[in-house]
Amino acid sequence: MRPTMVATVRSEWVRAWRWPAQVPLTVLGNAALVSVAWFLIPRSWLFDFTGTWGFPIALAGWMYADVSATNVLGQDPADALSVLTDSAALERLLRAKTIVLWLLVAPACAAVALAVGVVEHDLTLAALMMVGLCVIPLGPLALSGWVGVVFPYHQRSLRWRWANRRRFWSVVARWLILVVLPYGVFPAGDLVVLAVPLLMFHLLPPFDVGAVLTADGRVGFLLSASVVSVLAWFAAIRGTAFLAGRRAGRLTDYLGDAERG
Repeated sequence: MRPTMVATVRSEWVRAWRWPAQVPLTVLGNAALVSVAWFLIPRSWLFDFTGTWGFPIALAGWMYADVSATNVLGQDPADALSVLTDSAALERLLRAKTIVLWLLVAPACAAVALAVGVVEHDLTLAALMMVGLCVIPLGPLALSGWVGVVFPYHQRSLRWRWANRRRFWSVVARWLILVVLPYGVFPAGDLVVLAVPLLMFHLLPPFDVGAVLTADGRVGFLLSASVVSVLAWFAAIRGTAFLAGRRAGRLTDYLGDAERG
């Protein structure tokens, strides 16, 4: 009997918190980093939106954009190997991983957006921001997962990587690239999702891009971006599972040998 989606999410949630709790600690570490950067150094150095409302956006971007979103198979190779040839089970596992990461990030960012709304006396914008921070990242998260199918890596200690540093490309360089890559992949996924409503506002009369700044425009933009993101979440995870099935042989060889780094 196949496990249900709820059971798979519950299992992933328990696994995520099992020591060394890499996913929660990564999310928490990124939240600390963005908070320090936001309040202690000039914001224009690292952030595009430097106003008060930019903080929950930056917080969500940094908390989502990490290896937890990309290295979806390398986090737990044994689980990945057990479902690699079962597309339905693999798709369910990938969705569960996305949901667990979402549960760790979305409520916290929504709470920060609500706090900003209270301080700024604009609960309407806070509500729109909360919905956007909770729904729009789903598509980019799913789109980020292909990296872990094409380029997975084993989560080995820094001591092990230093001991194997002579295998520079496979053990050090490849790993460093894949650790940094999520900071570009997740924002690129955001652009893909947001490009559709922006294009709609640009091409369909009587809309225009400037209408996004109006009250009605914000609601329309948020709704269209949310629909696109949810559709992308379903389609991208299915596509990622299909890609993993096509690469099952290579992935089995790689995930089954932790010495490959």
